[in-house]
Amino acid sequence: CTAVTVSKETSAELGNKDSTAELNGNGKIPNRDSGIDSPSCSVAGETFPSEEGAEQKKPSMAGNPGEMESDKKSIKPSSAEQKRDSTQEEDSDIDEGSSEEQETVEVPKLEYLDINKCTEPQKLFNIANELLHTEEAYVKRLHLLDQVFCTKLSEAGISSEVITGIFSNISSIYCFHGQFLLPELKTRITQEWSVNPRLGDILQKLAPFLKMYGEYVKNFDRAMDMVNTCMQRSSPFKDVVQNIQKQEVCGNLTLQHHMLEPVQRIPRYELLLKDYLKKLPEESPDRKDAEKSLELISTAANHSNAAIRKMEKMHKLLEVYERLGGEEDIVNPANELIKEGHIQKLSAKNGTAQDRYLFLFNSMVLYCVPKLRLIGQKFSVREKMDIAGLQVQEIVKQNVAHTFSITGKKRLLELQARTEEEKREWIQVIQATIEKHKQNSETFRAFNSSFSQEEEHLPDSSIASTSSVESMPGADGGGAFGGSDSCRKSSKSKRDKEKQACKSCSESFNSITKRRHHCKQCGAV
Repeated sequence: CTAVTVSKETSAELGNKDSTAELNGNGKIPNRDSGIDSPSCSVAGETFPSEEGAEQKKPSMAGNPGEMESDKKSIKPSSAEQKRDSTQEEDSDIDEGSSEEQETVEVPKLEYLDINKCTEPQKLFNIANELLHTEEAYVKRLHLLDQVFCTKLSEAGISSEVITGIFSNISSIYCFHGQFLLPELKTRITQEWSVNPRLGDILQKLAPFLKMYGEYVKNFDRAMDMVNTCMQRSSPFKDVVQNIQKQEVCGNLTLQHHMLEPVQRIPRYELLLKDYLKKLPEESPDRKDAEKSLELISTAANHSNAAIRKMEKMHKLLEVYERLGGEEDIVNPANELIKEGHIQKLSAKNGTAQDRYLFLFNSMVLYCVPKLRLIGQKFSVREKMDIAGLQVQEIVKQNVAHTFSITGKKRLLELQARTEEEKREWIQVIQATIEKHKQNSETFRAFNSSFSQEEEHLPDSSIASTSSVESMPGADGGGAFGGSDSCRKSSKSKRDKEKQACKSCSESFNSITKRRHHCKQCGAV
């Protein structure tokens, strides 16, 4: 009993000292389960005694309790090794488990490397899969806009004019994506990809329908203004929108955020398809369809961008129209505001500088006088000068710097800019506008002359064919009727070409801004 007690006390004391030694070795508590970077793990070159050696030392320690105190220093390493060995024996299952854990931790790293080094077909599938996932999320957004917001607002008694003004043709867009594009993509990518790994044929077939986005994009700014106005002035509208925005399906995002999604969708198709074409081999059967699809989608994107630019131009024209107090009817799709700004006009009598304002359009220059107003600056049009026949040049006057002149058909203006740089900028922009207007006029003139030459040749051939038909023996009445009808049309076109003014307002025609057309209902010019 004494021997057993002494050996227990000694082994406990040695175990404590051994654990403190392990603590003090590098300041860390050893992690026996990990087997990585811990003092208890085996290091290269370190050997442990076998279990037989450890068992031989245990009886010697128990049989000589008197020698234990005197030989503690010599016993400590062996007991530490024994403790390590016993721990290794007891936790062998744990060590095996930890080694398995270590292997499983390394597996994802290998898989990640494999993803980076995946084959071209796998990369193509990843792009197709991304297209499918983004399309599914997009259709959910469209469902939210069309089936949730529109429906709830309609049920709340909001007028159909307001709903249409805000959501435009979102129902058509939702129908196209939900019933046509998404089902075909889903079937191809999830069921048929192993047999038919293609995207170009589907996108080429459906891409022309993306032009419907032009209407939505064109209406977007107006829709945003209507939403903001309704949120401020209509309590039912505000309550419905806020209640829907609180729902989980909205994802803590506003109605305006969801309405922006269709505007951004076509450029994303374009980017994904460009990435797809980069990974697609040149000899792939899907190459031709994918290139055609990209061309169609780019056209749709340009169509949307053109609609955006057109609306921005119209907004600018409307702003200028309001600032001019409605004096000049400048809100026309053919008009484009190029430059505006303050300028000084030099008086012809005494040479004093007077504050003026210029609006430069693609077809005219508006020379304006500022009105005195407390809120918002407005202008009165003093002179309207057509770009056709306009001249601009730099002039030198004594004691006056940064001067140039604009000469029109009716008036000469001597103007002064604030700086030399500003003067050069005005001259360059006006000169460029004049040159562009000349080129457009020449193009229209050439087109009209070629068109008129074609028209002149057509009636002669039709008359000749008519006379030949009439002269043919056995020609039936139908043929004679057709010939006389074509003859009447040719003679009518000749008479119409002789008319130089509009039948309804008697305003003379010209080849640029007031071109000759026929009324589809009555045929009048």
